[in-house]
Amino acid sequence: MKIASCPARILALLSIVVTLSPANAQGVAQTIFHGGRILTMAGDKPAYVEALAVKDGKIIFAGARDQALTLKGDNTRVVDLAGKALLPAFIDAHGHYINSLLVANQAKLYAPPSGAGKDVPSIIAELKKFALDRNIRKGELIMGYGYDDSVMPNGRLLNRDDLDAAFPDNPVRIEHVSMHGAVMNSLALQKYGISAETETPPGGVIVRKPGTKEPWGLIMETAFLPVMEQSEPMTAQQEIEWSRAGQMLYAEAGITTAHEGATHLPQFQTIMRASAAGANIIDIVAYPFILDADKVIAELPLGEWGKYKNRFKVDGIKITLDGSPQGRTAFFTTPYLKGGPGGEENWIGEPTFPQDLANKMVKKVYDLNVPLIAHTNGDAAIDSFLKAYEHARNGDFSRPWNVTTIHTQFMRKDHIPKFVEYKIRPSFYTLHTFYFAETHIANRGTAQASYISPMRDSIDAGLRPTNHTDFVVAPLDQMTMLWSAVNRVSRAGAEVGPGQRVTPFEGLKTMTEWAAEHYGEADRKGTLEVGKLADLVILDKDPIQVDPMTIKDIRVVETIKEGVTIYPASADWIKPLSPPAKDQKATYSWSTHICDMAGVNTAAHKQWTLTVLNEEKINVASPPTIKFSHGKLSVFGGINRLTGSYALVRNTVTMGNLASTKMAGPPKLMELEDNFARALRAVDAFQVSGNKLTLSTDGKVVAVFRTLR
Repeated sequence: MKIASCPARILALLSIVVTLSPANAQGVAQTIFHGGRILTMAGDKPAYVEALAVKDGKIIFAGARDQALTLKGDNTRVVDLAGKALLPAFIDAHGHYINSLLVANQAKLYAPPSGAGKDVPSIIAELKKFALDRNIRKGELIMGYGYDDSVMPNGRLLNRDDLDAAFPDNPVRIEHVSMHGAVMNSLALQKYGISAETETPPGGVIVRKPGTKEPWGLIMETAFLPVMEQSEPMTAQQEIEWSRAGQMLYAEAGITTAHEGATHLPQFQTIMRASAAGANIIDIVAYPFILDADKVIAELPLGEWGKYKNRFKVDGIKITLDGSPQGRTAFFTTPYLKGGPGGEENWIGEPTFPQDLANKMVKKVYDLNVPLIAHTNGDAAIDSFLKAYEHARNGDFSRPWNVTTIHTQFMRKDHIPKFVEYKIRPSFYTLHTFYFAETHIANRGTAQASYISPMRDSIDAGLRPTNHTDFVVAPLDQMTMLWSAVNRVSRAGAEVGPGQRVTPFEGLKTMTEWAAEHYGEADRKGTLEVGKLADLVILDKDPIQVDPMTIKDIRVVETIKEGVTIYPASADWIKPLSPPAKDQKATYSWSTHICDMAGVNTAAHKQWTLTVLNEEKINVASPPTIKFSHGKLSVFGGINRLTGSYALVRNTVTMGNLASTKMAGPPKLMELEDNFARALRAVDAFQVSGNKLTLSTDGKVVAVFRTLR
């Protein structure tokens, strides 16, 4: 064996060094970060690197500072973090992005610590500042959101007179924090047609000025729906401008991936148009609602799902299986302590869909082979979903399927092993431990309320849960969200299930790496590793190093999307947008997802009598009737009784198979009954106005009903 000469060996070693050096392997960096706490979020324990290098929107190096500086070129920007923390940008695991387009043009009125709305004078002051800053002219509508009447001191609530005195020349509409209602001044009440003569609809609230029938500002629930239906659609240019404004709300919170978590067709179309016009500065992931899925597929074939185009992708399908626990519409196995929202006794809530329809819907998503997110709040809703999941899989669990349950707040401990076995990911909503803990205790009792969002037990069992804001129901405030998971302290200062606390590192996992897994993007997001997108957030402090109770006070200093600073707003991303097409028309009206369940309260639990069928008045002694209750459809056709299942969601109705008795009767009545049953099987939409119910097929009214209660 011949030994190489010393100079030859040196040259060979130098060659190896050159080959392996970061500069040679990756080229010259555009940006190098150093001098702070660079938390990679990779691995099972907190891991830090001295420096991070970025090129062409991706991370090209994470490691020692000296090595990173070998990537420095003449035009490389070297950023000294000066002790601040650099992390992967946050990923919102569930929210309602489309609503950000609207609230970006409203005054933020959340109560402290999320906003300035601590009392009536503070709310008025914030509204005046907003109107001045936006140069709102006389006669223009002023809107705010996040008003929380539950924390107003001494029971002094915002009313019409307060808003009239402050804004005599502008209609003013202030959205309630629940998104179930609003407080309005006289001009706004007039704008939406609400007066002393307006009757309060079933399931609705119109607060009257004491001693009069005059509306005093606050309207809620079914009384609020006509207001939402009158909201004006956006223009094509507004779709673009408001998309940018809404996305800046996410950027301010350090979020570079937003979620549109119950997308209806008009919303999908709005996002598509704005995306095509170049409006997106962050990534947007949409999950069409199950009843709109086929419509979305018709416009965007399944082969295009899961692929970003113009920073927008459709990823999977959303199914809602119950309501909200704070609104007492979530579905439980045991009764609410305070009864139902309408005074119902032994009230357990009700499912959005009866079990047979839930089974069919989950099976449909499984057969389409796309990800599924299922809204489940109450423990009975979780039971229902597990049954539907098992039905869809039919004993075969070999095929991977990306499935997440959204909120999953009242998960029982016995649910967790099933989630592990089936590889179902829970997405929790720990902000409820802060905002609504006292409400949950009153509704469900201390023991059950203390186990909401059991993140500790889930992680210990091997699950990789996510955490989300459900924006706009809760603010976009990732540090408060992290704080709520780590501390579990209510707004009143009480501990809420301290046994379910997680570490700050685990809490960060739920909003970075594990959230990236949720969207099937773990190969490009969620950790600071070579080859992944340079989606970064700079915080003024490291959440792992501070006193856990001060995590909510940490500020977002900078948000970076693919190497470009998007917050604070930078000239780097302010570029001319594609002009909207000349024939482009905006179609989206502002119906919030929170009202998706409103129809259940307005149409259900009443007996409706048929008055018009296929444009012909019904004039018989015993006209057909229909009743919706707990997912069960009860019909009297005039001779026979028909039963089946149904689902009322937003303004849509889905009917299951109808079973009928077989009694014979007069030919005219038999014909009426047959026509009625045929119409029922085809209906796809409903509307309630006072004591009138209409059922429609393809936009045409086919049946009109009345009720006495």
